[in-house]
Amino acid sequence: MLLAALLGAGGIAVGCGAEAASPGGSAVVARVGEGAVTLNEVSEAFADLVVRGGLDASPEALDAVVQSLVHRRLLIEGAYADGIEQTDDYRAALALAETKALLDRYTAHALRDELQVTEADEREAFVMMNTTYDARHLYARDRETAERLRQRLLAGETFEALAAETFADSALAASGGRLGAFGHDEMDPAFEAAAFRLPIGEVSEPVRTATGYSVIRVDARASNPLLTEDDFARKRHQIRRYVAKRKRTEGRFRLSREVRDDLAPRFTDAFDRLVAFATGVAPNLDAEALAEWRRQPLVRFDSDALGGVWTVADVEDRAASMTERQRAAVQDAATLRDFIEGLLVREELAARAEAEGLGGPAIRESVQRQMDEWVFSEAKRRLRLDVAIPDDSLRAHFSAHPDAYVVPERVRAREILVATRAEADALRRQLADGADFEALAHGHSLRPGAATAGGDLGAVTRAQLGRLGGAVFDATPGSLVGPVEVAGRYVLVERGETLPPRPMTFAEARPLVREALDAPFAQRRLAAAVVGLRDRFPVRVDRDALAPLLSARL
Repeated sequence: MLLAALLGAGGIAVGCGAEAASPGGSAVVARVGEGAVTLNEVSEAFADLVVRGGLDASPEALDAVVQSLVHRRLLIEGAYADGIEQTDDYRAALALAETKALLDRYTAHALRDELQVTEADEREAFVMMNTTYDARHLYARDRETAERLRQRLLAGETFEALAAETFADSALAASGGRLGAFGHDEMDPAFEAAAFRLPIGEVSEPVRTATGYSVIRVDARASNPLLTEDDFARKRHQIRRYVAKRKRTEGRFRLSREVRDDLAPRFTDAFDRLVAFATGVAPNLDAEALAEWRRQPLVRFDSDALGGVWTVADVEDRAASMTERQRAAVQDAATLRDFIEGLLVREELAARAEAEGLGGPAIRESVQRQMDEWVFSEAKRRLRLDVAIPDDSLRAHFSAHPDAYVVPERVRAREILVATRAEADALRRQLADGADFEALAHGHSLRPGAATAGGDLGAVTRAQLGRLGGAVFDATPGSLVGPVEVAGRYVLVERGETLPPRPMTFAEARPLVREALDAPFAQRRLAAAVVGLRDRFPVRVDRDALAPLLSARL
């Protein structure tokens, strides 16, 4: 991790007359110990099930949602009772939740007119949720690169050719960026909206998504021809809630991008040095030099509220408060830059919210909802850690599915990674003149460990090589591939012998077998935990409180 450098089972007892309202002003559907499942929670989960799952808004589906939320609340109550609030992870998550609650409140305030749901919104969403697509795309991190890809397509180059040089994902590189068939809510909302409106066969303008930009071509699109007004009417209540939630999410992303543009962050030379330290390219500093470096400006930006500059130490301190999963997502210079920009946007939005006086009870309720969700996820994670899969079950699954556990075709390869094309070209000429590959890798490669391994990658699969996979596997043994630009650097790869596919040994397959069995065994563990928690926390459900949802579907 780059940031390391900076730092359901069981029944439900049915009762009557549950308390009239929760702290959030929503009727209580179920009491679970001291906790509650509210009508708002049920309504939102029911809308997701109906709209995203494509199910009918039936009483049976509603009962299933209630049962699922009761089980969720049992896990939450159990975790609170066992002291999860006293952990450092909880405190870190709480700090993030408080900031996010302010951001959500500010988003609702700043975009209140845009967040209104119209009948036209509902009808469009109804058609979209019954539409499937077959599309291709090319991905770029910035709009300028995406526009260059679009112009090359318009000039006659193919998706197949450009995907091979664009995607690190070998499957997308080999398929010409083809995504195959996908339906509603399976892609980024902006991507899906563009695919819904784009004429068949036309190349889109660059579409901004949560992770970058896509240039899209829809090859086929089909909508259910049997949709009726009755179908729409039966699901309208759930569709409306779903559209409102999606508008809030899209609005938050859009506002975040606008604030990022307002901040106009400019990274200093200290950023490149930070990346060099984290990747092992630069040696570590002694204590005195490190203390001085931590005081250096890392990023400058346009904000009076935040002071206009963060030092290396400022970013370190903020990174320490993030969750482990957020830190783990930072793998390279680009994701580190995105991470720091995200921290800036979050603090700027929080400052604007406080300036508008947007605190109060709504913020506290939002924080509590977020923390309940975090506690639920953490409780499930802890249960998964406790899952023990017997060795005989692992071996039985391995024996029953031999075709699933095969070592794919591999090639032996050696690599030299350098900073510039000129250096890569010079090294290629030396290799052509008979220079020793291992010696050149030892002396020039930027890859951590190259000095001791001589650039040897060992036996690698096509997928492990990313977008280099096709070129390396298609080359003849003993030949040299490259230079190829990868993430701003240049790679030379010497292609070695081919190792054909072979069956895995049980030892090799064991992690994969465990992964295959983890979900069903974890589900059993979860079901057993829910049964045990019912003995600790009484459950009472008020079915009368569900009447508004049942009447809304009529």
